[in-house]
Amino acid sequence: MADDHQPELLRSRFGDYLSRRKGEILEKWLVSVQSDPNLRTADTLTEPLLKDHIPVLLEAFAGFLRSGDPSAKDVTGQTASIHGAQRWEQGYSIKELMLEIYRLRKVMFQEVVNFAGGQPGELSVFSAACGFVDAFLNDLECRSVERFAEESESSLRKSNAARLGLIRTVSHELRNMLNSVGFAIMRLENAEPEEVELVRGSLERNFTHMKEVLDDLLDLSMVLSRQTTVKLAAFEPSQLLNLIDLGYRHLAETKGLRFGTSIKPSLGSIFNDELKIRQITENLVSNAIKYTRAGEVHVSFEDLGPKSWAIVVRDTGVGIAKEDREHIFSEFYQVKSESPLRGSGLGLAIVAGLVDLLNGSIHLESELNNGSVFKVLLPRIRPTQSDNQGGHAQAGTG
Repeated sequence: MADDHQPELLRSRFGDYLSRRKGEILEKWLVSVQSDPNLRTADTLTEPLLKDHIPVLLEAFAGFLRSGDPSAKDVTGQTASIHGAQRWEQGYSIKELMLEIYRLRKVMFQEVVNFAGGQPGELSVFSAACGFVDAFLNDLECRSVERFAEESESSLRKSNAARLGLIRTVSHELRNMLNSVGFAIMRLENAEPEEVELVRGSLERNFTHMKEVLDDLLDLSMVLSRQTTVKLAAFEPSQLLNLIDLGYRHLAETKGLRFGTSIKPSLGSIFNDELKIRQITENLVSNAIKYTRAGEVHVSFEDLGPKSWAIVVRDTGVGIAKEDREHIFSEFYQVKSESPLRGSGLGLAIVAGLVDLLNGSIHLESELNNGSVFKVLLPRIRPTQSDNQGGHAQAGTG
């Protein structure tokens, strides 16, 4: 039996044990993550997305223990790095990334206890297995966090550089509008009565356009700076959907589009910031109508169970190319195939900021020339006693 405690044999047996237990380990980890109120982003992910690379990591680790092959350890490190990048794309904070690894650490060390229990030399077996797991999890944490930080820094650099482009673009647009206003005023000096009406119409259009640009810039600045407070209160989503229908059906039908709405009867009351949810929905609907030349736009509110619900906006519009889909929610990005300006072209960036503020996530399915589906997942928030008394709260409280 002493031979069983040789490091190579012990490592191999522990690898076999973990490989057999991989499914149970994963399920325990999932339950632990889903029950943690501090892992809010995890609540917005489907189970396959939440599992992500964890099964591959566990199997790679077990394979390394069985074989001792350094190349198997390299696979673990590479997979951990990919995991960090994936969590960045899914909207995790670095705190959430480290917290979910901590949850895995707790499950893994419980497996160490089970593995060592009752074996001869239990303490030495436990100590050796703890060393294997600790080295694996430390590497996982370091590689994931390093890649997460790299993605964050890269995004920040791109954002800062491209926001200068946004400033130039919007400044150019505002200057053009001001030039047009100036030209219209000059025309008024010697205008015939019938021409005055034409000039007045031009001035009104430019004024409206300029106001939309400035309003969107102000909204975006408030969202990005987190200077806007989330005001939680109960509201009826069916009533909000009726307002959307009243506000946008005529606009869609004027373009020759069909416009529809639907709601799951089981959805019931929502406790959240109704104004911000309305702003999210209106921006998505306005965008859908703008980029749909024929067919329909449909808005639905869906019940996704006790933890979340969804706003879904479908259209049969021009669609979004793959290269645009990767950047469509950036405040500095402009789709090349259409004029970027509704007012400013910032509608989707505002949506993304508001969704993030409400601890939600937004997902896009689209095909060029074949329509788009925008799906906003939002957590259900339980009211606290202070909320019921009319207090304000930050997003995600309760």
